Amino acid sequence: MNYIFGYKSWSYLLLVASLFCIFIATISPFEFITPEGFSINYIVEKFNFGSSLKDYWQNILLFIPLGISLFIITANKHRNIWLILIICCLVSAVISTAVEFTQLFLPTRVSNLTDIIFNTCGGCVGGILYLWRKNIIQFLAGILTGNRHKLSLKSLLTAIAIYCFIVILGIGILLNSINLSNWDDDYYLAIGNEVTGDRPWHGYINSLYICDRALNQSEVIQAFEDNNFLPQLSGLIASFVFTDLQKSYQDKSQNIPDLKLSKSLQAKTKENENKEIKDNRVYQYLGILLNKNQWLKTRDRAVFLNKKLKQTNEFSFFLTIASRDFQQNGPARIISIADGIVAQNIIIGQSEKNLSLRLRTPTTGSSANQPEFLVPNVFDNYGFHQILVTFAQKKLSVYIDYPKNLYSFKFDVYNSSLSYLPWGKLGWIVNLAEFNDLKYKLGFCIVVFSPLAILIYYLISKI
Repeated sequence: MNYIFGYKSWSYLLLVASLFCIFIATISPFEFITPEGFSINYIVEKFNFGSSLKDYWQNILLFIPLGISLFIITANKHRNIWLILIICCLVSAVISTAVEFTQLFLPTRVSNLTDIIFNTCGGCVGGILYLWRKNIIQFLAGILTGNRHKLSLKSLLTAIAIYCFIVILGIGILLNSINLSNWDDDYYLAIGNEVTGDRPWHGYINSLYICDRALNQSEVIQAFEDNNFLPQLSGLIASFVFTDLQKSYQDKSQNIPDLKLSKSLQAKTKENENKEIKDNRVYQYLGILLNKNQWLKTRDRAVFLNKKLKQTNEFSFFLTIASRDFQQNGPARIISIADGIVAQNIIIGQSEKNLSLRLRTPTTGSSANQPEFLVPNVFDNYGFHQILVTFAQKKLSVYIDYPKNLYSFKFDVYNSSLSYLPWGKLGWIVNLAEFNDLKYKLGFCIVVFSPLAILIYYLISKI
C-alpha cells in the first residue's frame, strides 16, 4: 500500500486547480450584493433543501478532483484510511458551506443544503476513487479488453452490487423529485410579460384563477360550463377579473399582492399608438389588452402563492385569453411566476400558434425547460380561449376550451431520467398532442440494463 501514501508533488497543484474551478463555477460573476433583510433568520430560511437532479451530478463531479488531491496530501501524513476519508469529507463540507454562504450575496445564485450534501459526497467519492484506482483500472481494462484473467469473482460481485445500488438509489431519488419542492418563495407573478419585462405577450386576458389543488373531473366540467363556479371553489388562492384597464388590480381572495400595471419607457410611434387604440376597441368589455407597452406584475413578491403551491404540491390555473399575434416567440409570457428569464417556477406562454408550458421541478431544472411542453395550434384564431392547467400526482394536464380537449404528461422514471445528464438537452420540446413514451422506455432500458448484462455475462463465465 506504499503507493497510496507516497507523496505526490503535483497534488498541491491539483488542489489549487480544483479550488479555482470550484470558485469559478459557483461564485462567478462575483457581483456581490448584501441582500435586503440579511440576518440569521434570513440565512436559516434560505438554507433549505431543493435543487435539480442535474445539479446533483454536477456537484459530485465538481468536487471529485478536490477529494483526490485531499486524499493524496493527507495520506502523506497519516496511515489510517478511515481518518483520511473523514478528513476529505469534512474539508469538502467546509468548503461547500463557505461557497453556499457566499452565494447568499449573489442575486444570480441560490443557496441550499442539497448542494452541500452532494458536494461533500463528491469529495468522498474522489478520495475513494484514488484509494481504489489500481483496482478500478485493472477491472475496467479487463472488461474493455475481454481479458477474464484480470477479473476476479469478488470484483465482479462487488461491481454488480455497487451498480445495482446506484441504479436503485437513482430511481428512488428521481421518483421522489417529481414535485414542486424547489420552487422559490420570493418570485413575482406577472401577466403579459416576464417579470423583467423582456418577454412581452400581445393579447387579451379576461380572468385568472389560481387554486392550490388540482380539480377533479366533475369540477373540470363545471369550470368550463359555469362562470360562477370558479370564484366559489375551495382552495382558491388568487382570483382576478379584467374587464377594464386600471392602474392596479386587487386579488379578490386577498392572498397575493395587487397586480400593478407596468408601462414601457420606450416611446410609442404614431402607427403603434393608433394600432393599440384600435386593438383596445376590439374586446374592450371582454378583457384588457397586454403588449410590450403595458403588462401586469405584483407589487411585491408573491410569497404566499409560491409557498402554498409548494406545500400542497398541486395547482390549477384557469385563464381566459385571446392572442393578437400568431408569431410570438420566447415563449411570450402569458403567465409567469419567476424572477427572470432563467429563474422561474412556472411559465404559461405562447410560441407561435402553440401554447407553451414550463414547470419547475427538481427534474426539469431551475429554468423549467427540461423539457418544455407544447400544445399545438391553440392560437390559430383571434377568439378567446379558456385554458385550464393542473398538476397533481406527477401528472401535468392541460384542457383547452372543453373538458374533452385534454393533453397530459405523466412524469415517470423513463421520461425523466434524462435529468441526470450533467448537461442540458438543447431544444428538448415535448409535443403533448404527439407524445409517445416508447422511445424513452427503450432508451432507459438500453442504458441501464446493458452494463448489468455485461457484468453478469463475465460473472457466469467465471463460475
